[in-house]
Amino acid sequence: MIRFRQIEAFRQLIMTGTSVGAARVMHVTQPAISRLIADLEADLGFSLFSRVGGRLNPTNAGLRFYKSVEENFLGLERLKQVAEIIRDEASEGLTVACLPVLASTLTPVLRTFGQKSPDVDVVLREMIPGEQIPALRNGQIDLALAGNPWPELANEFEVVVLEQIPFEAVLLDNHLLALRKRIGLAELGEEIFIGFDEDQFPGRNDVICAACQEAGFTPRLRYRVESLSALLSKVATGAGVTLTPREVGQLPHPGAVLVPLKPPIPSVKSAAAFRKGEPKPALVDFMASRR
Repeated sequence: MIRFRQIEAFRQLIMTGTSVGAARVMHVTQPAISRLIADLEADLGFSLFSRVGGRLNPTNAGLRFYKSVEENFLGLERLKQVAEIIRDEASEGLTVACLPVLASTLTPVLRTFGQKSPDVDVVLREMIPGEQIPALRNGQIDLALAGNPWPELANEFEVVVLEQIPFEAVLLDNHLLALRKRIGLAELGEEIFIGFDEDQFPGRNDVICAACQEAGFTPRLRYRVESLSALLSKVATGAGVTLTPREVGQLPHPGAVLVPLKPPIPSVKSAAAFRKGEPKPALVDFMASRR
């Protein structure tokens, strides 16, 4: 059976004039080129080259065959491209972006998902929401686990809410309330609050403000940070307090403590986003079903 690789070796040998040149173009060794040509000649039933004095010269049959190859090569190249597309689609891959704090919590979920869907190769990338959305828009990732969905997100992407995560208060470790098992959110009414950079965490400040307003006050957001680690570090300097999903407590936070809130406990949504018009990733349904 004639293979595309044999035809490609034959073309390169004719065009470059030497097995060295053909091997260089195809990124293989000279013996590999010789084997491909020998196999092709065996399949065809005639010689493509005459070997005189260590030189390879195309035979008349070889030249006739080369003309036919050139006339049909574009079609063969297109068939190869189609085959590569089919191969890639047959082996489904899924690139998922998530907040750094979620990476460790997703490990058992992805392990179980991998057992149920072994044909789906999941690649996990840590990104904050401000990085996830351009990456999703540009096709660099297939699924964004961006945390709390802001209103504009649904205008461009399909959004599926996976769960509600309780807020906890983040306080300096020697704060008067830091040793309490639970505190009422209203007890933070006089505190300075630390918020998020809107470009990096869209809508997160609105969720914090809404939770505080439900408790009877409007928080004084004085600072803006661009990452969860920076948020915890800022609290540890004594600059203020904040609210954050309890999962953030899995990040290192020396000098700061997370304290649960008394009922009614405000929460933040955790959502998945993917491009409109594309099938919903199986991982989304799997994660939603586990909650």
